[in-house]
Amino acid sequence: MAAAGAAPAALADRAGGPGGNYPFVEVRDEHGYAVQGPVATNVVPLWPVRACFGWVVKVPYRNRFVELVEVQKMPAPTRFDGGGFSVNETKDTTTARRREYVGNDGRMENAWCVNDADPEGEVKFEVHVEGRLIAEFKYCAVRLPAGEPFRLEELACPQKFLGS
Repeated sequence: MAAAGAAPAALADRAGGPGGNYPFVEVRDEHGYAVQGPVATNVVPLWPVRACFGWVVKVPYRNRFVELVEVQKMPAPTRFDGGGFSVNETKDTTTARRREYVGNDGRMENAWCVNDADPEGEVKFEVHVEGRLIAEFKYCAVRLPAGEPFRLEELACPQKFLGS
């Protein structure tokens, strides 16, 4: 996974989420422009650099900096690109710690993009703010045939993922 950095402020609105805590996914073209999404979903196509997934959370803080900790657990070892995080010995979990500003709406968000080493399966994300677990998200990373058209809204997790 590669860190996509802070998502644009309007991303939460464009994803069409329920207004509380929710995951989103978007697909970009070869120039980095969104061609699908963001969509409030948890199914991530494994298309390196082009598919990005993220989260939006509502926190009980306003107009101040807070400590944000993200813990990302992959289903198998992978390569994590970028910086600002630590990787465990088995190369399947990252922890990112940073100070983030929370505006008047109390929303925070972040996104990560798929890389060519990412495995298929369940990806778990924990979002901690000021030492409290605020949200936990589960995504399923799926391989799709190259060049086959799809719509993010129509993708579903296979039965073997997400304990379903």
